[in-house]
Amino acid sequence: MKMSRNEADDLRKSIVSDRGKKVVDRKMKKHIKTYCRNVFGDSSYWRWLALYTEVRGGFVDGWMPDDYYRFKFLPRVNPEKFMAFSEEKTIDHKLFNGAIVNPIFFKSNGYYCNKEGTVLSKAEVEKLLLELECELIIKPADGHGGQRIFFRNSNELNLDDLPTEGNLLFQKVVQQHSELDSIHPQSINTFRVATFIDQKGIVSVKYGILRFAIGGTRVDNTSSGGGWVFIDQKGKVRLPAYENKWIDLGDRHPDTGVKFADLELAYFHKLISLCKNAHRRFPYTQLIGWDVFVDTCGEPKLLEWNANNPSFWKIEAWYGPFFADEIIE
Repeated sequence: MKMSRNEADDLRKSIVSDRGKKVVDRKMKKHIKTYCRNVFGDSSYWRWLALYTEVRGGFVDGWMPDDYYRFKFLPRVNPEKFMAFSEEKTIDHKLFNGAIVNPIFFKSNGYYCNKEGTVLSKAEVEKLLLELECELIIKPADGHGGQRIFFRNSNELNLDDLPTEGNLLFQKVVQQHSELDSIHPQSINTFRVATFIDQKGIVSVKYGILRFAIGGTRVDNTSSGGGWVFIDQKGKVRLPAYENKWIDLGDRHPDTGVKFADLELAYFHKLISLCKNAHRRFPYTQLIGWDVFVDTCGEPKLLEWNANNPSFWKIEAWYGPFFADEIIE
């Protein structure tokens, strides 16, 4: 909690320094502390809301501070024993069969298996790799933010060069819809959709964003230097786009010049239905962040899901509040 709040202080100081002015004066700080005391039972949650206020240019009732979100809200709605399922990508295709991109094979507990779970010998895997003749993406089963992902041609992949620790997922590199490819063709540009299932079992979409890579990189995660633009419930782009943290990218991609407002996103309603239906298959966590790509035919498929601290504060600060109805102290 202390580290989280120190992060909020550092980010707020950085924003004020960059902009040369501040929004949170003594009067605003008092207002935010009173809000935190009344809503969350403790004024010490004020730091993240002060950051949001600097980002947005004013305070918004209903906001949830990131430290409350991480350390109070998420443990309540996503119990650890169920949340942990999202930390092991090698079982995703079992949980969401037909809705998610299947692995070619995976490595678990030191041995290889095909997608059905049949154990494969090293020789069988090497033979399979030679026959595939395609580019693969290799992911650590517990990876986050595009970290430790790498790409190899199946003919050139040497199993002896792979990490010996941890589980791995092997997938074919997918081909994306032409509209998304035009944004940044070197990466698969994905949607992050957050769904929430309430006590009545009703699944709703809290927010959606389109993520894209910048500068020729292969992964679109904002933590790896990518950008994002908010998509409203009707599938319309809300400008401007942003780089990591609060950097305004304007109305078009900095490399390709594609105007985000020109994106039609005709497949967005299918994408939303996919995420809602997938959440109904796993109702044990109330909040899930889905990473979704759209293929060349306009059909969405899940790539990953995250129930362990799905990205929050940047989207909440710019476009929230998203959880005003869920705040229970």
